[in-house]
Amino acid sequence: MAGRRLPFNSPSTPLHGRDQPLSASPQTGEKKLLNAISGLSRQLTQFAADVNEQFTSVNSRLLSIEDRLATLESKNGVEETNSKKRRRVHNPKIAEAVRRLHNSETNCNRYEPEQGLTSPHNEAVTSYLLGAMSASPDLHADNDDIVSACKTYYETVRRSFRYRQPDLASQAEAVKSSARSRARRKRLLEARQSVLAEDEVGLWKCATIDLMSDEEDGIVGGVSGWIVRPPSFRSQELTELCATLQSRLEAIPKYRAMHHRRLQNGPNSDRMLVTYSSEAENRHFMVL
Repeated sequence: MAGRRLPFNSPSTPLHGRDQPLSASPQTGEKKLLNAISGLSRQLTQFAADVNEQFTSVNSRLLSIEDRLATLESKNGVEETNSKKRRRVHNPKIAEAVRRLHNSETNCNRYEPEQGLTSPHNEAVTSYLLGAMSASPDLHADNDDIVSACKTYYETVRRSFRYRQPDLASQAEAVKSSARSRARRKRLLEARQSVLAEDEVGLWKCATIDLMSDEEDGIVGGVSGWIVRPPSFRSQELTELCATLQSRLEAIPKYRAMHHRRLQNGPNSDRMLVTYSSEAENRHFMVL
């Protein structure tokens, strides 16, 4: 029509041939998106595991602090003089006698862990235990030592009671598991140290239980034993020395008879890197 002009390339006009813009295919874009989501999911999983481990550690420390506070509360009624505070005497014989007497079937005077040590009931229990122990002809001990053992056992009863509470069950199990693992690593360190050669002492110097592998209960092929999880931060040089020392130990019949079989190596331990002596850090730690 006269007086009207059509645009040369209107928005609705499709482009053809080499004029079409280059773009990624839909499949390639979806693959990149899935990879990004997968990577983010792994990061979130690791972050959640790290946070859970930190919470477990914090809760364990809180339990220890609360136990200490309970001990301090039980001593609120006792005023200290200018003399130094008397340390508790750790006498295994007295401690065992207190435990047996307290838990005997004929004893009706037992500590109530819900109450403080200075409560009327628990003070009466302490008095009863003291009287019975003092009258025993087979036990020669000062009254102060007996009272000290009674207080220590009360704290054990209270701690056990707290760990049985539903809200602390998981934390209590985590504390027990950590203590069990640490005891195994300590035993492993001492055993390996006993078979060191002279030229290996230098590398082994300053090695600690934190550099030993975790030994976790497991079953492989119907055989019970330990799954070994080495720390991820241990250097390759120290790892090779640990393997050499372990081979020497397992060549000893007495050692094999007294220790569980190490079935296989599992994934690296998730224990975190510990504060360590700078003297051997370069040789004992993996360079990250």
